[in-house]
Amino acid sequence: MKQIIFFLVLASISSCSKNAPVLNNSDQLDVTPKITYDTVAIDSFGPGATSEAVMAKINAAAIKREKDSLDKIAKAEQEKLDKEKAKLEAEKAKEEKKEPKQQAQAEVSENQ
Repeated sequence: MKQIIFFLVLASISSCSKNAPVLNNSDQLDVTPKITYDTVAIDSFGPGATSEAVMAKINAAAIKREKDSLDKIAKAEQEKLDKEKAKLEAEKAKEEKKEPKQQAQAEVSENQ
């Protein structure tokens, strides 16, 4: 029985003493995968570079889109202001209609 326990202790000690691989060894640096990129740097004067004329067209299109979106925003704001103004005018008209009725009722009650 003591021999079995001794054997198990010896086996557990030997299994725990295994060296873990270290990634910083010079031998293992060759094993690490190489990093590959899916993009390539393009020189501004090299083939595939965008010319100034093309960039001017792109910028003009972007400016036009920006102006269009600003115009839409301004139009929406103006419509909102117009609706608020129309609502205020409608309320004012209702109040003016009520005032003559109240004045007429006041005159009738004064005459009685």
